Amino acid sequence: MMALSAALILMTEAVGNRAVMPAAFFYGAASGPVALLVAIHDRTGIGDTVPGITLAGMFLFGGGVALLLGGYFDSLLIPDKSDPTILRVGWIEEAAKFVPLLAVALTRRHLTKPAGVALGLSCATGFAIMESMSYAWKSINHDSAVGAGVVLFMRGLTTPFSHLAWTGLICAIAFGVWQSRGRVVVTSAVTGVFAAAAVLHSLNDGLLTLDLPGPVRLLFPVVALVSYWLFHRATLDLAPAVAPVPRPSRA
Repeated sequence: MMALSAALILMTEAVGNRAVMPAAFFYGAASGPVALLVAIHDRTGIGDTVPGITLAGMFLFGGGVALLLGGYFDSLLIPDKSDPTILRVGWIEEAAKFVPLLAVALTRRHLTKPAGVALGLSCATGFAIMESMSYAWKSINHDSAVGAGVVLFMRGLTTPFSHLAWTGLICAIAFGVWQSRGRVVVTSAVTGVFAAAAVLHSLNDGLLTLDLPGPVRLLFPVVALVSYWLFHRATLDLAPAVAPVPRPSRA
């Protein structure tokens, strides 16, 4: 997907046909998140716990609702992304991504940990892809199509270890608690994991946008690794369902 995105961008630069740019942006923005989704499904089998149409709906509409809410409150509460108000972003966007997931959880239709993680990753993927595409469009207004491609490449590498990891972590703990309780409840574990994800999210964006010394910026990959490690640890108990091996019939 990343190679196809690069090929489309280079073709645009060569012949000036910008009609293909939305496709280039989509493939570039989706490459990293989709690769991680496939890897997580291979490890856990969570994609089989929720109907495909429900996952697609969460990707398209859950991600869109999250982007709508996040974009509105980001503009309202973060007037300048180069000052310390950027540290509010994690609390805003993690809450925005959790709204559609909470709406589904309240129906008690998919109130299990594997289903919750699958839905959370779908919502986060939709949000991350659309957000990356918006950054690419913004970049192309100030730079060439190649500059937008660089933005997509960098975000394709980082978003799997940011948006997907944060929302997946929240859902792993929250839906695990709700599965054992049989209903949606607010517990110290749920509030604690949300706060941890929000802080990691805010640190991530702060390290990227604030005017900080070079050595401090090197903490960015550390935040990404910690985010994914926490998500991985929270989902170690998930495993694909193993189909029973049929016994050979006796003649």
